[in-house]
Amino acid sequence: METQIYKLSEEDYAALATEVKSKLMSPCYFTGVIEILGRNEKILRLTASLILYRRRPDNRDKYERHDAIYGISAVWWDFLCEGEEGAVFDDFDFEKFTKHLIEEE
Repeated sequence: METQIYKLSEEDYAALATEVKSKLMSPCYFTGVIEILGRNEKILRLTASLILYRRRPDNRDKYERHDAIYGISAVWWDFLCEGEEGAVFDDFDFEKFTKHLIEEE
């Protein structure tokens, strides 16, 4: 029996990053679970606690959601790909994922 591996696309990584950004606990923190639907009806699930480092364009005391993200630290994360057959092997790469969270200025 041949082992199938779900290869995440750039679109998958971008969609995961968009979901994280839409569910931030504060401008600099995310904790929770997000799910997106990938190719062939595969469910892509990321569970994570992330600290987001933001640039402040001036001397304000507080970070805002519109301040650019320049770095990410993971407190913890786990990724799972599931299909009708159950868990599916995948090639999720946390570093590739974070590149979609970082915002260019």
